[in-house]
Amino acid sequence: MDKALKEITVPFLREKGFKGSLTHFRQQQTDGINLLTFQHSLCDNKFVVETANCPSNGIMTHWGKEIPKNRFTGNDQAKRLRLGSEKNDTDNWFEYDKKQLFTDIYQKRAKEIIDLQDEAENWWTKDPFEQ
Repeated sequence: MDKALKEITVPFLREKGFKGSLTHFRQQQTDGINLLTFQHSLCDNKFVVETANCPSNGIMTHWGKEIPKNRFTGNDQAKRLRLGSEKNDTDNWFEYDKKQLFTDIYQKRAKEIIDLQDEAENWWTKDPFEQ
């Protein structure tokens, strides 16, 4: 799965201005940072892609830990969106354990992330730090 993500999804993210590598990507904006985090399941052949935002200067957690913007990941943000959740009206996971006829499931899942980019863009622009 990671091979397909690196060959298909990562070049797309680079074109959009994202930096980083699997599993954390960031895109600098004038008012903050757009984040994408890939997280594989420990039990099954599936993963999620979560979108989140980070203020330009990083954050201070409610327990007093400072996380600078260059160390902040989607996992640090309490409010985030799993790509595909709005479209599918569910807690969306990208499953890749089922073999499919006439298609490469890994390439299909990697392309689905690209197709869901509008969902991520809407999340990032909608009240970015107070979702």
